[in-house]
This record gives sequence, structure tokens and C-alpha cells, in this order.
Amino acid sequence: MKSISKNLSLLFFTLVFTLVFSCKSKDKDVPSDNSNEAAATRVVGTYKGTAEISSVEYFNATILVTKENGNKVRVTAKSGELYSNATSKIFTIKAIQGSNDAEAIGTPEGTLVYDHSVKNIVIVTLPTSSGDISFSFKGTKQ
Repeated sequence: MKSISKNLSLLFFTLVFTLVFSCKSKDKDVPSDNSNEAAATRVVGTYKGTAEISSVEYFNATILVTKENGNKVRVTAKSGELYSNATSKIFTIKAIQGSNDAEAIGTPEGTLVYDHSVKNIVIVTLPTSSGDISFSFKGTKQ
């Protein structure tokens, strides 16, 4: 009887020990500072990809994402290119909790989604005033 009780105690201890270590987070890429401002800083950079303006695709397009203030970033097409007439937009970035990813979804300026693990960005701008030239862009951080 003592042997069974000892084995059950050992089994219980092993199960608890396994549970404690299996619940420990294995995602080492999650930042310690996942504020909206930190997420905006991660989005900043130069991206190469495909831009589309008025159903015309521009391959090897370059989009610049620069920090404005706080969790705001400005998205601008590279100057001197055929697609440079696209209207630059300022997005308010929100961190996606539990990851390095960031988003600006449902804003009047459009949508921006950044996947940090593969450094990809998808941007769709919307016109907010007459004369705005909206664009979409899919690309990778350089």
C-alpha cells in the first residue's frame, strides 16, 4: 500500500512538473515592450514590392514608412517614380498583443498590416479628400 501511495505521489509530481514547464512561453520573439509606440517603431522602414494605383501595377515599387510621433507613421511612395503621385497617409498603429505584428485597421486613411516574422506589409489607402490618389501595396522590408 505504501508503494502504491509513493508511486501515485511520484506520478502526481511528474505531471505537475511537466504541466508547469509545458505552459512556459516558447515564443522568444515577443517583445517585452509591446506598446503601440514600439509597434510603430517596428513598422518603420523601406519596403519593396508591388504597388497598384487605378488598376495599374508597379513592380519593384518602393514605399517608405517613417515615424511621425507616438504611434503614428507616415506611408509615402518613393519620389521620382511613376507611382510617386500616390497620396501619402498617416496611420495610427496598434500592437497586436502576443506578437511583434502591428496593424491599423478600419481607419479613414485605410488599412496597414505588418507581419514582423517575415517583414511583410500590406497597405491599402483610402481617399480622405478630393484629389487624393489612393493605392495598395504589398511588400517586404529591406
